[in-house]
Amino acid sequence: MSSKKWKKIGILAAKQAREEAHAAGVAFSYMIQDKVIREYPDGKKVEVTFDEQGNPTEIDYTG
Repeated sequence: MSSKKWKKIGILAAKQAREEAHAAGVAFSYMIQDKVIREYPDGKKVEVTFDEQGNPTEIDYTG
């Protein structure tokens, strides 16, 4: 299978996972470059950072 086909399958799978998560009322997390982004069902997007103990902090994402 070509890399182009794999990319298309990946995009469709991510779209379906996002839709299913939001339908269940939970956030969907993904990465953009080196940033962890969490998208809530209401459309709010936050960047998630972690301290040395692994505790998450969310800041509004405007990317």
